[in-house]
Amino acid sequence: MKLFVFKSKDEFIGIESDYVHRIIDDSKVTPVPLTPEPYTGLLYHRGELFDVINMRLLLGYPVDGSAETTRIIILKWLNKKLAVIPDEITGMIWIDDNSKNTNEFYHENHKISLIKPDDLWKKLSELSYGHNKI
Repeated sequence: MKLFVFKSKDEFIGIESDYVHRIIDDSKVTPVPLTPEPYTGLLYHRGELFDVINMRLLLGYPVDGSAETTRIIILKWLNKKLAVIPDEITGMIWIDDNSKNTNEFYHENHKISLIKPDDLWKKLSELSYGHNKI
C-alpha cells in the first residue's frame, strides 16, 4: 500500500495515498468562532469548501511556530472532504500491507502511525466546543 507521510511535532503519520486529493500552498483559512482549538477554520479552494484541522493541535501538542511548511493536505473520501495542516510533509512510501499490526509501520527507523480520515473526524468530534476559559 502507498502511504503519504507527514510529520506533526515528532510523530510521523501516514495516510493511504488514495485519500490524498491535493497539496496546496499558502491558502487563506477563515477562522470559525467557538470551535475546538484544532479546528483551524474553513478553506475555499477551486469552488469547494473544506474544514481545516491543525494536526499538531489535534494530537495534543501546542503550536510553537516551528512548523516548516505552510502546505495544506486536502483529503477526499466517499462524499467527504477535509484539509489537514501538518508540520512537515515527508513524502510517499510503499508499505507491505501484509503486516500483522495495521496501525503502525516502521520505515527508516521511524514509527509511522496509520490514520484514516474518519478517525480524524471522530477525534475532532470528541473535543469540546466554545471557549475553554470563561
